[in-house]
Amino acid sequence: MKKFRILACTLLVTGFGLTSCSSDDDAQDVNNEVQIEGTYNLTAVKTAEPTDFDEDGTSHEDQMQETNCYDGTKLVLNADNTLTYQKNSVLIDVTEGNSACTEATYAGNWELLSGAGSDVILRLTYVDNNDDTVTMNVVKTGNEIRYTNEFGTYPDRDEETGGAVLTFGAVEYLFVK
Repeated sequence: MKKFRILACTLLVTGFGLTSCSSDDDAQDVNNEVQIEGTYNLTAVKTAEPTDFDEDGTSHEDQMQETNCYDGTKLVLNADNTLTYQKNSVLIDVTEGNSACTEATYAGNWELLSGAGSDVILRLTYVDNNDDTVTMNVVKTGNEIRYTNEFGTYPDRDEETGGAVLTFGAVEYLFVK
C-alpha cells in the first residue's frame, strides 16, 4: 500500500510538471501573413483597360501611375473587428470634363467569412458620405488584400475632347501590409 501511495504521488507530481506553464505560453503568433489586423496601404489600382489619364503619351493599367489622387489610401483593420478606410480617389465632373482629387475617411467593421492562416476572405462594411452601406468582400493572401469591383468606374480621357470621363469596367485594388 505504501508503494502504491508513493507511485500515485510520483505520477501526480509528474502530471503537474508536464502541464505547468512553459516559456512559450506567453508568446503570441506575430506572423504578419497570418495576422489579419494591421495597416494595409494601397499600392495598385488596376483597370480593365489601360488609360493615359495624365496625358503623358504612355498608357497604364495601374491608375496609380496615371494620377497621385490615390496616394495615401489605406485600410486599417483593428483586432476588435473595426476598421478605418482612408479612401483617396479621382472625382470627375463629366459635364465640364474636369477632375480633382478627393479624400474621405470611413469607419466600419470587418468579419472573417472563410479561410484560415494566411489565406482568408473578409467582409468589410462601412457607411459612405451618402449614408449608403458599402460592403466589400476582399481576399487576404499573406500580407496582401485584394478587392475587385467588377462593375467599377475609373478615370479616363475622352478621345475627341481630351476631357476627363469615367469608364466602366473591372477595377482591382491591391493593399499591402
